[in-house]
Amino acid sequence: MRLNTRIIITFSLAVILVMINNASYYWYTKKLLTDDLTLRMASTADQIRTSIEQSEEGSYYAEDLVGEKLRMAAIAVQAQLDLNIDRISNEQLRALAAKVGIDGISLMTRVPAGDDIGVVKSSEPNELRIKSTKAFGYWYTAYHQLLTQHEVTIPEGQKLEHFWSGISEVPANGSSEVTKFGFYNDGTTDYVIGVFVNAGQIKKYKQITGSDTIVQKTLSSNPDIIEIAGLNGLTFGKSLKTYTDNNGNAFVSVYDQPILFGSYQIKLSDDMASFREAVETGQTISVTGKWKGKSVLKTFVYVPAETKAAQVQRDLPYVIEIVTDYAATERTLNVQLLRLSLLVALYTFVSLLCIFFVFRYVNKSKESAVQSTQELYIQNMDTLFTEIRSQRHDFLNHVQTMYAMLSRGKQADQKRYMEELIEEINEVNDIIRIGNPAVAALIQAKLAQAMRARILFEYHFTGLEGLALGVKSVDIVKIIGNLIDNACDEVSGLPLEQRHVSVKGWSEAGMLVFVISNPIEAACDQAQIDRMFSPGYSTKGGDGGHQGIGLAVVRERVDFYKGTINVNAEDGYIHFRLEIPML
Repeated sequence: MRLNTRIIITFSLAVILVMINNASYYWYTKKLLTDDLTLRMASTADQIRTSIEQSEEGSYYAEDLVGEKLRMAAIAVQAQLDLNIDRISNEQLRALAAKVGIDGISLMTRVPAGDDIGVVKSSEPNELRIKSTKAFGYWYTAYHQLLTQHEVTIPEGQKLEHFWSGISEVPANGSSEVTKFGFYNDGTTDYVIGVFVNAGQIKKYKQITGSDTIVQKTLSSNPDIIEIAGLNGLTFGKSLKTYTDNNGNAFVSVYDQPILFGSYQIKLSDDMASFREAVETGQTISVTGKWKGKSVLKTFVYVPAETKAAQVQRDLPYVIEIVTDYAATERTLNVQLLRLSLLVALYTFVSLLCIFFVFRYVNKSKESAVQSTQELYIQNMDTLFTEIRSQRHDFLNHVQTMYAMLSRGKQADQKRYMEELIEEINEVNDIIRIGNPAVAALIQAKLAQAMRARILFEYHFTGLEGLALGVKSVDIVKIIGNLIDNACDEVSGLPLEQRHVSVKGWSEAGMLVFVISNPIEAACDQAQIDRMFSPGYSTKGGDGGHQGIGLAVVRERVDFYKGTINVNAEDGYIHFRLEIPML
């Protein structure tokens, strides 16, 4: 009765452990799939980044072309103007601007106050309100260098001979949305000629090939992605930095916009924390949350600036935010886990049922029967639990593979994969049907070991079912195991296509026969074969745990059972044939 109680408790604990394992694998698999989705979003972000960089390079090139045209216009303007700025009228500048095909001309010189520079004459009335430019940062530095040395050396902007052009920007005069300015002084005048055009062409170019267009194309080709945004690495989450134009209207610089491209409508409470973590660590950050009752996954990928020469520059650090519909992923995950869980549950149930009957048989047997079958029972238990662990180990890989197929709409490929999975389970059953639990467990272990070493491992056993072998299971494992280990060591240094180990076993004429074969690099003579079974002999270095003693153990055990070993090397292969009496 005490034994029956022990069996019930052990069985119950085994069932509980299986349930805990299945639950643990569910959450672990969920995490793996979430990580996989994060990696895919990071890859998408990298593609977006590359496309944006290429687009920006194109827009910069177009902007530089406009800058070159502005320089030519400034030279043409200078040729039509008097060297004395007092003899130039604003009306003359308006007529000249129309003549050369630009939107406006402004003349800048030092103001009486001293070290400041302002607009004195202009075709645009709003420009005349700019009496001071000292607050313009590196723009003021460029004006000063043109007036003093007639060349600009600051790293920002486009620099040509006697000419400098800043980035397309919201103008301080408040006359237009975005304007492209160019400034010229070759030393013949005491004023700087400023020419400008509304940057409509550049803006149109960006609308056709720019960031927002790239975002829209990405969204249309990825239905699971519901939002993409480029968050300014310097200003996102901070108070807007505004400027005031000469009309008294506030405006935000192009490069101070918190959202550089895309849209930022889906907001979670921890967005700022995730944004800062992505910027500070440079790693991809993913978080899940609820938005309007829908599960979403947010991925933040930091894109650092290539240069940091100034606060306002072409290359800005930013974070790409990608929002995906995580509910679809969860549904797919649950369906796939349900299917594979049924397979695992069925196999687990059968295994536990076998364990129950083994316990019951042990309980009813006499002491002598228990002792004689103890080793067989232990080996069988090891095999069963190894199979369970193996199934769970591979379970994660199968889930990921079938999820990827399903997410790409490849249902037919998924069905074929599941058929292959069932076929693999049948292959495991072939190992179990070897007939001897100890040999089956050994072959299974060596098969896994060979697969890791990328070795083709073949086996074939017949006639071992239900035989009283007359050899202890422990000794069979020692003999075959050492020979297989020796063969695997021998072929591990060969090219992949030559790594082949073969094991055969059968019974004939009262003898238990095993043949282990593997290719060898060089032919060996009889003297070498005789030395193989000497303790300490090895064809490799002595860094392996079993090298030099494995074949000696094989010889000792075979001699103990009065068996024989024959070694034959021919056609690039070496064959070990063992014959052991079964009784």
